[in-house]
Order: sequence, then C-alpha cells, then structure tokens
Amino acid sequence: MTQTFQSPGFAALAADRAVETRLVDERWQAVAWDLETGRRRVVTDRPGGVHLSEIEPDGDAIWWFDADGAEEGRWWREPFVGGAGSAALHGVPRGRAYGVAFDRTGALAAVAVGVDGASHCYVGPPAGRARLIGSAPGYLSLADLSPDGRLLALGGCPDGDDSVVLWPTDVQADGPLRLAGDRRRRLWPIEFNPLAGLEPELLLVVEEDERYTVATWRASAGLRRHHRLSFDSQISAGWYQGPRGVLIQHERAGRSRLLLADLGPPTGPGAAQQRAAQQGVTQQGPVSRGPAEQDPAEQDPAGQDPAGQGPAGQAPPTRELSTPGGTIHDLSCAPDGTLHCVWSRESTPPRPLVLRPGTEPAHHLDPDRGDTSRSRRWTPRPYGRIHSFVSTPAGQGPWPTLFLVHGGPATHDRDSYDPRVNALVGHGYAVVRTNYRGSTGYGARWQHDYGHRVGLAQVEDLAAVRAELVADGTALAERTGLCGFSWGGYLTLLAMGAQPDLWSLGMAAQPIADYPATYRTTTPALREVDRQLFGGTPDEVPERYRAADPRSYVHRVRSPVLLVASRTDERCPPGQVAGYAADLRRLAVPHELLWVDGGHYSRRTADHRSVLAAMVRFAEHAWPPPFPLPPGGNRPEVPADPMEGGEQP
Repeated sequence: MTQTFQSPGFAALAADRAVETRLVDERWQAVAWDLETGRRRVVTDRPGGVHLSEIEPDGDAIWWFDADGAEEGRWWREPFVGGAGSAALHGVPRGRAYGVAFDRTGALAAVAVGVDGASHCYVGPPAGRARLIGSAPGYLSLADLSPDGRLLALGGCPDGDDSVVLWPTDVQADGPLRLAGDRRRRLWPIEFNPLAGLEPELLLVVEEDERYTVATWRASAGLRRHHRLSFDSQISAGWYQGPRGVLIQHERAGRSRLLLADLGPPTGPGAAQQRAAQQGVTQQGPVSRGPAEQDPAEQDPAGQDPAGQGPAGQAPPTRELSTPGGTIHDLSCAPDGTLHCVWSRESTPPRPLVLRPGTEPAHHLDPDRGDTSRSRRWTPRPYGRIHSFVSTPAGQGPWPTLFLVHGGPATHDRDSYDPRVNALVGHGYAVVRTNYRGSTGYGARWQHDYGHRVGLAQVEDLAAVRAELVADGTALAERTGLCGFSWGGYLTLLAMGAQPDLWSLGMAAQPIADYPATYRTTTPALREVDRQLFGGTPDEVPERYRAADPRSYVHRVRSPVLLVASRTDERCPPGQVAGYAADLRRLAVPHELLWVDGGHYSRRTADHRSVLAAMVRFAEHAWPPPFPLPPGGNRPEVPADPMEGGEQP
C-alpha cells in the first residue's frame, strides 16, 4: 500500500479510527486505519477496485460502494475490526451513488441513489431497514444530514430551481424547501455545522457578481452571505473546529491555498438561542419553516455588518495556512484539528501532507529533475489571457507537441503531478495543458461567458496557444496534435474536424463523438450539465448542438485519429464512438478504434497504463522519427505511476 487516492475519512467520535482509499495491487481499495497502533487492514478486494468509502461517526464500521463497470451498485458495511460484511442499508435499490451521510452519533444514515433517471433519498439505522424520504426527477446529490438527523441537504443544478433542496426526514413534515439559483446566482450546499444545537445551520458557497462567497443558512434566518469571505475564483469550504470556524480552499490559476476564518457568533432571528445551544444548552423541536431567504440588510437592525460578521466594517479573523504551493487534491480534518491533505506539484507525485494549524511547518521539497523544462504561459486574447502549463524535453526546440486537453469542462489543469506528462516528455514531445474558456480556477466570467459556443470557444483557445508556441519556436507546426480524455477527448475530435489545417494527430479516450446522441443516452447528471452549457436540449436548441458536434465536421478530418472507448461507459456511451469510427472508415481517414474495459474511468491502474502505451505507439506511428531523443538517447517505458492525471470521476 503505497499511495492514497483520497485523504482519510475520520470517525468524529473515535479519534483513533479512519478509513482510506489506497492503492493495493494496482487497484483502489477501502482500508481501515487504526491510528493508535498504526495498523492498516485492507477491507475490500474488488476486482474493479473501490473509489467511495466512509466510516461511521463512532468508528464501528466501514462503508464502501460496490459498483459495477456501469457505476451502479450498493453500499456495503463491514465492522472496523473485521468480520462479515452486509448491506449498509436494507431496502435500497441498486443505482448510482449520489451521496452518503450520517447524523451526529451515527444512529441514522442517509443515502441518495440514482435509479431510472431519478434521485431517491433513503434514511435508516446502519445495517437496518431504510425508508424512502422522497424522490425527484434528474440528479440531486446528497450533501449532508443534519446532526440531529431531521434534515437532508441536497444539491441540484447550481443555477436552477433545485440548487439547494432541504428535505425533512420526518415524512409527516411539510415537503422540501428549495433555495433557487439562476444565471446570476449559483448555490452549492456543503455541510451542516456539527456543533449547531438549536437548529441546523448549513454552510454554502454562493457565486454572484463574479465572486465566490461563503454563506450560511438557518431556517429562522434564511440565507446569509459572509461578504468578507469573498473570492475572485472557485472555493470550497467546510466547518473547522469551534462553533463557527471555517476552512476555505481557494483555487486560482492552477494552485491551491488554505485559509481559516471565524464567522463569529450567529446574528439575526433566533441567534441568541443558537449561541446558547452551541454553548451546551440544546433544545429539540421540529424544523422551523422560517424565511427561505432574506435581504441581509433587513437582518441587521443593530448596525451589524450585513454579512453577519460583527460590527460593520470589521472582517472576521482570517489567516492563510502555510502550504508548499502546488495543488491540494483532497483534504480532511481529524478530530484534533489536524489537516490531512493529498498534495502534489508538477514535479512531485501525490503524497500525504499533514498540517497542524498554529504551527509553521517547514516544507522540504525535492528539486525538479533536469530532464524536463516546465513553464507557464499566458496567451493574451481580447477576452482575457489563456493560461497554459508547458513541459518540454531538455534542450532547444522546436519539438513535436501534444496538447493534453483536460475534461470537464468544469475543472482545470493545475500545478500538479500528471504521469502522462512525464511519459510523453520522455518520448520527446512537448506537452501543453491549457485552461481554455469554461475551465474553473479563473473566475466566473472565464467559466461561463462564451455565449453558448460550446466546444468552438474552447478549440479557438487551443488554436491561439498553438500559434504562440509555433511562433516562439516551441512547437513544430507540422507536428502539433491533441490528446484528451472524456470532454477533453470531445474537444480533440471537434478540433480535428473544425481546424484540420492546425492539427496533424488526434487521440481521444472515452470521448463525446456525437453530441446529440450522447445527450440522449448519457446519465441524468450529465444531461443537466449539457442543458446548462447549451441553454437547452438538442430539441430546444438544435443549431447549438449541431455547431458543437464533432460529427458535423467529420468529413473535414484528414489526419490520423485514435479512438479509445469502453462498452460499459454510460457517461460517453460506446455507440456514438462506434458511429464516429464508421464515418472515419467510410471517409478513408487513418484511424484506430481501441476497446478497453473499466467503463468511463477505470479504477485499475494497469488499464490507464495500457491506454497511454497505446497512445505513445499511435503517435510514434503517425509522427515517425527523426526528432530529438531525450538525454541518454533512449525513450523510457510508460511509467508504473497510477494514471490518475486529473481525469477522475
């Protein structure tokens, strides 16, 4: 067991117990970790691996999601110390994992599953019989269950009517309360305050006015934005120690930073009772259906800051934690406040990083290896600057150049380790990772404002960066190509047809090759993403889908194309990839169609290595030598590192 996929999940009431997802014999498995003895016990041995695991608050049992290649399955439960496993909640149908949560003590668990295009929420005692709380069409993810077990928080489309759904677990209570978003305001529910005593208090992130702001919601006070905790690019947040402490992770231009803030005591209606409850005077009662939202200014008759952060003009105490730069892929908080992170940078593989707020750790980093040159480029355009990470072999260019196009699109390439980059540079290629419009990490305008020109805006950005790299002698004009996975594979195929004069090679794994067909057959969650991107369905805005569809341009493709697909991929279904390959065959375009196992994203590292090896072989056939060899004259084998590469589900 050498690498962690996620940060540990700690038992809130048993400080010496945690669960990890670790690499075991090249498959990700759930592992029970006894912190007191240091002993780790492998819980699962699934042939396809496991990527979701949890631990009950009292540490008694480990949960994991046992999924098939189509990502459908059930939650299972096994005692922490070992023993026979069983269904975690009886009566829950097989489906897609849309979330799991526990109340304060672990006496009640909640799961959301996707079945037949709808989301279904169940609650029940661990290992006991579950009861259905409610169902809704489409995709709703379970964010959390309130500490008292009375309220579920679910997230839907961030700019839709169901951006936040608050669903009582008492079937006799009124139906769910919804906080609606729109194109000018997007909402994400995060988690309930574990120390709130009188009524549940939900932490959220709100995007509006091109800012990302920490917010809270209570039934008696509504939604309250903490404007002093507002950022120009994406954030995530979580409650941290103390009654109102918050930990914020800010992502900007491919790097992460961590900040601690104190929201101060709650204000507004019910605040005095809430403060008393947090000091140990707890009261029980039904969930109050108070105002869903109020104008913050209307809640501050005593001259308080509208963000609820003390006297007007006074910011909450905030401090940045010392981190070594790079990217924090995942983090969790142990009961004692220690932060456990999975961290990497371009030259350093993912590794555990333990932070103890209040101390100033010394970060000892290995120097970059000398056989790879790394730089960051900002390509100016009228609408902003395009940020790229460029890695080249040592020495002087130009080099044959591959754009490694990220998926999403709502993600971004980072200052983080990607073994695919090292492998391709080792074979003599320059590798470019570009954060095109639609990427996160550069603000709301960069992510959203490209006029529903899905795909076209992104390949324009790739072309602009290519032109700059050709002009400055980095890239060989006649040997620039594209390599992408998932939505990055989609952009690869689109560019090969829409810009055939620019790209002499395209390699697309698990791609969208036919957008209307993919929309009809993909998962409910991804259909919702597409409706946001395009502003409607293929029936409602057919011209937008037609303009963005790689098959609309397939007749213009003339350079070699590698297609990699899985017959169990439900996100980018196999039929539409096979149809695109048939078009290439009919048009006599050089191509290869490679079928692989593992669905959209395999949890077996060997599968990732085999795909990368196939890409290297295909590129060397399409672009035969001569071109410069790396130092030493020999090209390395594909590395044994797990092929995560930022394309996780």
